[in-house]
Amino acid sequence: MKPFHRAALGALLWLIPFSICLGATPDLEGTWAMVQVYPQIAILPFAGEVERTSHVVQWVDITQDGETLIMQDRYCLTAIDDGTLLVKTVIPDAFMSSLQPTVRVATLAESDSEILFIQDVYTEVRGAMLTNPQDDALPTDPDDPRVVDQDKDGYPGLTVSVSILGIIEGATYVVQRVRYALSGKLISPDRIEGTMEWSDEQTVLDATNALLKADTIGYPDPDPTRHLFIMLRLDGPTTCEWLGEHWRGLFGLELRQASSCPVQQILLAQARGGRHVVF
Repeated sequence: MKPFHRAALGALLWLIPFSICLGATPDLEGTWAMVQVYPQIAILPFAGEVERTSHVVQWVDITQDGETLIMQDRYCLTAIDDGTLLVKTVIPDAFMSSLQPTVRVATLAESDSEILFIQDVYTEVRGAMLTNPQDDALPTDPDDPRVVDQDKDGYPGLTVSVSILGIIEGATYVVQRVRYALSGKLISPDRIEGTMEWSDEQTVLDATNALLKADTIGYPDPDPTRHLFIMLRLDGPTTCEWLGEHWRGLFGLELRQASSCPVQQILLAQARGGRHVVF
């Protein structure tokens, strides 16, 4: 079955109350497309406080042992909506392809005739090798021996492209730590969705422009319903090229459009005492 056909069938099943017979554990092995939605309140240079959203898109290969799911991720892309046209952040393909996440583990549980999907906190450190990935402080010095050139571009850590006002353009070299837990349920045999609890840290080791060296200040959006994940089991192509082209339609998610006029955004921010609001 073609991917879109199977996805369309999953969408139809989603509209029908889905239940599992008592004692039955569904077979979820296979390749799943996944999107994670990270909404954040961030303070960006020249833009002030904005609503920033990152969509992380990946393939997940699942093997199953009873109620335990073993998940191996293959990251494809991170699309960032900075909430303003004044700042643009781009995660290069080399960044994503260099990530080598360890396996994640989730558990299935039955509750009120529903199959719940539960993943405890998973931690991933990027751009550095830490003795204790959970608790060690992230490096702040590019010469720290724990820093690695993970994307193999000749610079410490991982390279992120940044543009401010379309005038200041450059790269930042960063180390990151991401933690997240998932809580969802089986909507249909080929669809899992739910919410995320997450936190992230980032240090800027260096940058091509001094204005880009400051660490971005931010925190997760306080509305827990906006922190979403969706997983769809698909047959057919499992390349990042295919998923990069089709993910928005596949998951029914679109990047929010900011105002097309940067000057208007600045005036709106000033009128609200520095708080930047995108309509």
